[in-house]
Amino acid sequence: MTLPSETPAAGDASSSAAASSGAAGAEPTAPGPAVPDVPATPGADAGAAVRDARLAWLIGGSLSIAYAVLVLVSTGNPLLSFTGGGIVRYALWAAALLVFAFGVRRRGSVVARRPLGIVALVIAAAVPLLSYLWGAFAPLGAMDTLTIDTVGMDAAAADAAATAAMVGNATTVVALGALIVGTVVIARAGAVPRRIRWVPLIVLAVVAGAQIALMIVAVSLTDDLIRPDMTAAYFAVTLLGPLGVLLLGILAIVSAPREAPRPAPPTQVYPPAS
Repeated sequence: MTLPSETPAAGDASSSAAASSGAAGAEPTAPGPAVPDVPATPGADAGAAVRDARLAWLIGGSLSIAYAVLVLVSTGNPLLSFTGGGIVRYALWAAALLVFAFGVRRRGSVVARRPLGIVALVIAAAVPLLSYLWGAFAPLGAMDTLTIDTVGMDAAAADAAATAAMVGNATTVVALGALIVGTVVIARAGAVPRRIRWVPLIVLAVVAGAQIALMIVAVSLTDDLIRPDMTAAYFAVTLLGPLGVLLLGILAIVSAPREAPRPAPPTQVYPPAS
């Protein structure tokens, strides 16, 4: 059970993902979307900067929503699954995080293009996709279980299963760590409205906490996992990730930067214009 692969956070949100851009390191003085990365040079096209930032958020939010919807409709319903659906899901996840990390034409980065935030989001984007590709070609696929029952396996198959589980658990830890770093940078970079800057980290904490709690319970019930309550709990936890990504995608679209309305030109009332 991996956070980005089976139940991506937002980070997500992933993450990742629901914030509006601002000048790097600048703290907004009041709640509300700030104009991100607006050029300060004389004659710079500030309107174009805001449009690029808005486009980045709309694209990132749309990709996040597409990813979440695809996971939700295919979870527990084999009839809605299709060949190549896994790689499509992880490609959408990776694309959303990369757009949020880099923005469009250097505008709209939710981490204000801070190197630490960019690296974290790139890792969170790449690890699930690479893990899935590795699992697709590995002998027994990547396994996200804490323990493996090797009874009945020959030595080669048991070693392959153990390696797959070890790699799967390692990628889970790496992706989770990258998402934690990325969401913290989002909250502290000052590129998002105050009212939502902590939402990605909160969503990630809820999803990861639920998964860890379920894993602890599963370890204590090794001999009795096939129970209605455990099945229901696993299904509910599986849905938390995509629901969190869906929320962040919607917030990204709703909070996308907007150009300030231009004031109307003054109208001369008195004395009458000659």
